[in-house]
Amino acid sequence: MSDDADRQVKSVIWQTSLASAALGVVLSPIPLADELLLGPLYGVMTARIGRARGVGLAALPWRPIGTAVLAGLAARATANVGFAFIPFVGAVANAVSAAALTALLGRYADTAVRASAHDGLSGG
Repeated sequence: MSDDADRQVKSVIWQTSLASAALGVVLSPIPLADELLLGPLYGVMTARIGRARGVGLAALPWRPIGTAVLAGLAARATANVGFAFIPFVGAVANAVSAAALTALLGRYADTAVRASAHDGLSGG
């Protein structure tokens, strides 16, 4: 089960990273627009990770994951604002930072989900 769940989680993170990179490219002409769509995309990614790990929506550790998402999006927006108005460079920076942030947040969400599932099983 664990190997299958690990494969599913890696696939979810990979798929979400590709989608976020595509959003970064498509929305690069509109500064900070992709942050509005990446937040919900990360919520869906977290739900899918939870499902792969056998953790229901209500049991997911939304608060710490949401805090990490907000911090990550704010840092990304700050870093990308300098490139936003440079054609091609802005699109590449948006795509790369979106994919990198997604991969990082996906691993964090998986760790948080596994820890919450473990805590739930141990009663603490």
